[in-house]
Amino acid sequence: MSLLKLAQKGNRRSILRAAVLASVCIPGTAFAGDLSGTITGAALDRPVRGATVSVEGTDISVVTDQNGRYILYGLDAGDYVLTVSQPGYGSINMQVAVPAEGMVTANGRIALANGDSENAIVVTGARASRLLANERKRAMPVIADIVSSDGIGKLPDYNTAEALQRLPGVSVQIDQSEPRYVVIRGVDPNLNLVTIDGNVVGIPEAEGRRVALDTIPSDLIGAIEVVKTVTPDYDANAIGGAINIVTPSAFDQAEPYTYVSARGMYGSKADKLGYAASAMHSQTFGMEDEFGIVIGASYSKRFIDSDLVDPLSWDEVDTGLWAPTGMRMFDYSIMRERIGAIANLEWRPNPDMRVYLNTIYNEFTDHEGRDQFDYDMYRGDVVISGNQITYDEGRASREFRQNEQTQKLYNISPGIDWRTGNVEVKLNYTYAHAQEHTPVRDDIEFRTASENVSTILLGEGSELPVFGNVDSRLYDPASFPLRRIRLRRETIDEDLHAAKADVQIDFENGTDSFVKFGAKFTDRSKDRDNYQEQWEPVDDVTFADTGAVLDPISGYYGGMYEFGPAMDYQGVLDYFFSDNPGLLELDEETTAFNDKASDYQISEQIYAGYGMASLEFGDLTVIGGVRVEHTKGTYDAFAIRDTDGNGEIEISDIAPLSFDKEYTHVLPSLALNYRPQPEVVIRAAWTNTIGRPNYSDVVPTFEEEDGEGESGNPNLEPYTSMGLDFSAEYYPDADTVFALATFYKKIEDPIYTRTIYDTTFAGVDLISLSQPQNADSGELFGVEANATTRFSSLPAPLDGFGVSANVTYVDSSVDVPGRESDELPFFRQSKWLAGGALFYEKGPLEARFAVSYRDDYLDGVGSSLNGDSYTKARTVLDARIGYRILEGVEVFGSVANITEAPLSGYQGYPDRPTSREDYGVNADFGISAKF
Repeated sequence: MSLLKLAQKGNRRSILRAAVLASVCIPGTAFAGDLSGTITGAALDRPVRGATVSVEGTDISVVTDQNGRYILYGLDAGDYVLTVSQPGYGSINMQVAVPAEGMVTANGRIALANGDSENAIVVTGARASRLLANERKRAMPVIADIVSSDGIGKLPDYNTAEALQRLPGVSVQIDQSEPRYVVIRGVDPNLNLVTIDGNVVGIPEAEGRRVALDTIPSDLIGAIEVVKTVTPDYDANAIGGAINIVTPSAFDQAEPYTYVSARGMYGSKADKLGYAASAMHSQTFGMEDEFGIVIGASYSKRFIDSDLVDPLSWDEVDTGLWAPTGMRMFDYSIMRERIGAIANLEWRPNPDMRVYLNTIYNEFTDHEGRDQFDYDMYRGDVVISGNQITYDEGRASREFRQNEQTQKLYNISPGIDWRTGNVEVKLNYTYAHAQEHTPVRDDIEFRTASENVSTILLGEGSELPVFGNVDSRLYDPASFPLRRIRLRRETIDEDLHAAKADVQIDFENGTDSFVKFGAKFTDRSKDRDNYQEQWEPVDDVTFADTGAVLDPISGYYGGMYEFGPAMDYQGVLDYFFSDNPGLLELDEETTAFNDKASDYQISEQIYAGYGMASLEFGDLTVIGGVRVEHTKGTYDAFAIRDTDGNGEIEISDIAPLSFDKEYTHVLPSLALNYRPQPEVVIRAAWTNTIGRPNYSDVVPTFEEEDGEGESGNPNLEPYTSMGLDFSAEYYPDADTVFALATFYKKIEDPIYTRTIYDTTFAGVDLISLSQPQNADSGELFGVEANATTRFSSLPAPLDGFGVSANVTYVDSSVDVPGRESDELPFFRQSKWLAGGALFYEKGPLEARFAVSYRDDYLDGVGSSLNGDSYTKARTVLDARIGYRILEGVEVFGSVANITEAPLSGYQGYPDRPTSREDYGVNADFGISAKF
């Protein structure tokens, strides 16, 4: 039987007591004078991580691990008193007799300060999440922040990425109002290491190495660790940090449980009701509860609508006067479906062995319909009168995109952990598969001639330019002849195999000192197959001729703009391909070009090894070591070049291209943890990490859409980063943490996107071309502060109030070739990040009002300050309330984006907006129960 089960079953039988525990001898392989046990917490009814177990009258003390277990080696035979302590908990003493030979087991149970370990009420809900997060943060040997479930698999937010934006130094990139990619201290999400239970995951997207965390339902997660200073036993690709998603174990809690929830989801702009449900069951079984299983499933369907306005390509139309030369409007209608499942199996025949199989499956489907009105205004002359800009030769298009895409991600990770004496060995194999399948991505475009006259107004009480006068032909479907229909299909597959071995040898000196070494091999293969057909009209056929014209979109962008008629996507396809197939012909050369332009195959192997030591010197722990990683990659794509110089791409201009790349990095690190008092932790770290170029950046692909081109760059070098970190943490009680941290990063060869306007690439005339480039170097220096506490000293009922708050300030710079004289912030780096929540937890009621803020950040670099692109600052307010109507049964509701904050961008300066997307308010409501 596991040590945890021995302790928990003993408590239920009233054998164990808080002050005195019986000694039990376990026969088998052991060393004379060895003592081990498991410490559990009464408040959470689960193992306690980071509790100190000390031997009275000596300097011997150790700390419990993630399973609540401790081991003391080489004690002389005799009677001892052990003291178990943890900040915020009452200390206990345990009497134990150590014989001349054999291992002795002494398990303990501690309660929150002023609590009773025998009769304590188990804490649940948001407070349980906070207690677990504080406990894990304090115990970890690195600078980290934690989001934890409440013990039954329920995170405080429904979206995994959203939950992390509450942490200090963490922000998110959103997609259609939903947090998707996690940004740690402002560093590009592509430079984060993302793992599930410490094991690598596949990446379904074509473009980068970032993992979309909104694809993983939060219902299936036990905790999320955001590690900001990695040690040598972490993979090296962690310039931003390491995000480890921890799934539940059946041995986390004493009793089996079943958790179910159901909720509705409403979006104000979509005005549709979505729904979601989840269930999870956990239990141990077997003659001695040596087997454990956790199974869970989650499903959700959400409807999202949004309006996006893009004033395009600001230009100096007169001396000192800048104006947009184009206007683009999108009307989105989206359905998102998420499916998730986990199945974790474990066998723990004794405290020294764990055999496991962890599996997780996630599926994310996005169905998107998008009406588009695109107006290229500046194709002739311009007349200026005050703030009125009149363009005399504009060309407009009406377009529709139907995009149906499904991402699948699953991990299968078998492994074994076993200990013999003071040696612990961990072996793991992981197979990860990621897929992005796009069976439908159709684009229909009708376009006018360049003869439309319109006037825009600048500064008319809005941050966006508005139309003062619009050519009536822009709203007449008969003015829009068909330009083209593009039918695209794409499949991206990634297979990943990883095998690793870790060996830890503990020192037998009454401390937690150890040496550790390991090796890892990762083999990743990725294939992108993109097929595009381009169909063009044989004769002029207008939008009106198709009979697929729908009523004008009313109230677009609050009535600020007139969008004009919407398009019946299926009606247009039926008109051309079913009813009148002779009206179109296939552009074979363009189709051949598009069929190869973005395809690639990648094979990448990473060979890694490390050695490290953790040495205790009283209250100081020193962790030092080195990791070596060798990367070997083969990258296959198609070279597309205008070989005969005629300005056109022909089939003969497309040829296979393959190249190999290898590089090795030696990455030393050093971490210090000083604990002068149990409530105080002072940390410092020196780290070296790397960032590999994104897949689409390093392969020589080329894509064009609406005159905007993107190409890869095979000559890119990987990032390297050196970091210095310092933090101080104070834990006066179990509910409270005050933390202050500073950090510095020196990043060499950072990769950025450089945009060139009005150019030609591979024989294609372009409005703009974006291509990744290596900059020289960049620096980040930042300070982050975090505080979380309950006001428990206030009189009832005010003692249920509490607050959490964090703020991060970052001063950054980057050196870009050709822009040496410009003071540019580091890419995607906000100067200020802030977040906080006022919460109330008393009896059956839980409530939270939260805010998150992210400052402006640099998205792309142009040839000058006027061409740089930025994302504008954004503040989001959320609220949640829950009420426990029965024991274990809660009804809840939440509102996100209360102020309807848009997502905005600008070109060079804030008064030149390039995008503003409105999402509206999202609301969730439902019921959950634990049995």
